[in-house]
This record gives sequence, structure tokens and C-alpha cells, in this order.
Amino acid sequence: MDGLLLLLLMIIIGAVIGGVTNSLAIKMLFRPYRPVYLGKWRLPFTPGLIPKRRDEMAEQMGKMVVNHLLTPERIREKIGQSLFREKMIEWMSHETEKMLHSSSTISDWARTITKQDTNIDLFTEQFVEHKLNQFLKDNSNKPINAVLPENLIKKGDDLVPVLAHKVTEKGADYFRGEEGQRQLHLLLEKFLQGKGSMLNFLGTMFGSDKIIEKLQPEIVRFFEDPSSEAFIKDVIYQEWTNIQTKHLASFHAFIQTDKAASEIVKLLKKEIPLYQNLETPLIEWAPHYKEVIINKWIPGMMEVLQQFLIDRLPTLFDQLQLDEIVREQVDTFSVDRLEEMVLSISRREFKMITYLGAFLGGTVGFIQGIMVVFFTS
Repeated sequence: MDGLLLLLLMIIIGAVIGGVTNSLAIKMLFRPYRPVYLGKWRLPFTPGLIPKRRDEMAEQMGKMVVNHLLTPERIREKIGQSLFREKMIEWMSHETEKMLHSSSTISDWARTITKQDTNIDLFTEQFVEHKLNQFLKDNSNKPINAVLPENLIKKGDDLVPVLAHKVTEKGADYFRGEEGQRQLHLLLEKFLQGKGSMLNFLGTMFGSDKIIEKLQPEIVRFFEDPSSEAFIKDVIYQEWTNIQTKHLASFHAFIQTDKAASEIVKLLKKEIPLYQNLETPLIEWAPHYKEVIINKWIPGMMEVLQQFLIDRLPTLFDQLQLDEIVREQVDTFSVDRLEEMVLSISRREFKMITYLGAFLGGTVGFIQGIMVVFFTS
């Protein structure tokens, strides 16, 4: 009977020791939160493991998130999936349809975005004028051929022979007609005036009509001559080349940015339906464009956006520095909050570890009790 009581006592003592030891070990992961000192001597195992290693843990968690969880490759794979694209198109189409049937106007949306009462016409005009002034300021010391796009320079070069041909063609037509003949009379009279009595005498003797009759075909023949067209083309091309080499600053006096901005806004209002309906509720005109927007614009925009994100994700991740964000966020956690978070996830497992310690301690106590009873009997 005494041996049985001793066996039970040792089992109970072993179980208590095992359970308490494991429970204490779990609590020492977090507690104490701060170092405990006796005078100048810090007690060992204070603070707890996690508070003591929180900086290292935060750094490792940040690296784990960036290197294994939210990697650019995994995100690119997700974004590149057709299912993702279809879901985004569906969401954008739904939101766009709601907007198209809204009673708000474009001006209302602009006021919501800018947080102020915005006149779209004035805002656009000021914006265009500012951009024009900024462009002139930034490029004032550059030659025209360095400012204009290459395709525009090429179009100017291609236009030179067309202009030369038009000049000769229109010149020949003009001087062949009555208006050209009348102009030649005026020019001849001005030429003969004040040129001396001899020329006046010759003009009176031959008559201006006869002179014009001889002169007019020659002038028309001059414009019809291919060599004249080549000469005019060379002159125009030389002037066009000279213009390209001039600095943009030399044209500032001829550019009135305020008037240019005003004309651009007028053109926008005339050509773009959006500007014609700035103050009209969207529901009254926007649904007419629903099919084009939803079936063409949104899929096209989504394709461009999808490719844009895929191409720039690595750069975006470098700029975001997610590992640093995670580290800073973990650093801001209070230790008791961190403890609560971990326990909320693993409370059941920690209890099982405590019970396992009690079971192992009880088993060891049972074995020790058997040995004690055996050797003392």
C-alpha cells in the first residue's frame, strides 16, 4: 500500500513538474517584457526571448515576406492570369456603367477631385498656358530642329516641293487671268513714274497695253518653267533650313501663349464631345458611349495597365521596400499585443505542449516510482 502511494505521488509530482516547466517555457517566450535587475545585475532570461530578439525577428519577417511570400514573380504571375484580367474588366465595367448613369456632371467630378469650385474651361486654359510657357522656358536656348519631333521635321521637308509646285501653279494661273493683267498694269505705271522723260516717252509711244501683252506671256512662261519651280523649291528649302537652326527664343515675340491656350480650348470644345457636355448630367449623354467604353476602351486600357504592372513590378517592389515596411510595422507592435496575436493563433498547440510535458513528467515519475519501489522492497 505504501509503495502504491509512493508511485502515485511520484507520478503526480512528475506530471506537475513537466506541465509547469513547459508552461513556464512558453510564457518565457514573451515574459518578462523588460529586463529585470537586482541592483546592477540583470537576471538571466530577462527580458523574454521574443522581446529580446524582436528587432531580429522583425528583420527576418520582412525578408520572409519579400523573398518567399510577396515576391514580384508571384505577383506578376497572378496579374498575368486571364482570370485576373477578366475580373478587373468586370469590376471596371460595373463601376463605369454606374458612373455613366449618374446624375452628376463632369464639372461635379472635377470639383470633387480638386476640392474646390472649378471652371473646367478656365482650368484647361490655365493648364495649357502654363505648359506652353514652361515648354518655351525650358527650350528657349534650343534650336527648332532639336525641339520639334523628327516626324514633323520630315513632314516639313516633304512639304517643300509641294509648296514650290503650288507657288508656280498659282502664280501662272494668277498672271494668266485678268487680275494678274490688271496688277501688271499697276506695276508698270508705278515703274514708269519718276523714271525720266525718256522712259515715259517710250511708254507713251508703245502703249502700256502692248507692253503688257508682250510681258504677260513671259511671266506665265517663267512660272511654268520647271527650272523656276526648282529655283523656288531651293529658296523655300533654304529658308526652312534656316528656321530650323534658329533658337526657340527668337520666336517668343510671335507666340502669345494666352491666346494660343484660348484657341486650343475652343478647338477642344468644338471637336471633343466631353467638353460640349461639361455641365450636362452624364445620364443624358454618356450612355450613348457605353458600348464603346465597355467593349473597347476598358479591355484595351486593362491590357495596357496589365502589361505596365508586369513590366514595372520589380522596380515598384524596390521602391516600396516591403521588407522595411514589415520590419517597421513589427517594431511598432507592443510585446503584449505580439503575445496576444501569437497566442490567438497557437493557443491550442501551446496547451497541448503543456499537457505533453505533464504526460512525459508523469511517465518519468511512474518509471522512477517503479524503480524506487523495486529497489526498496
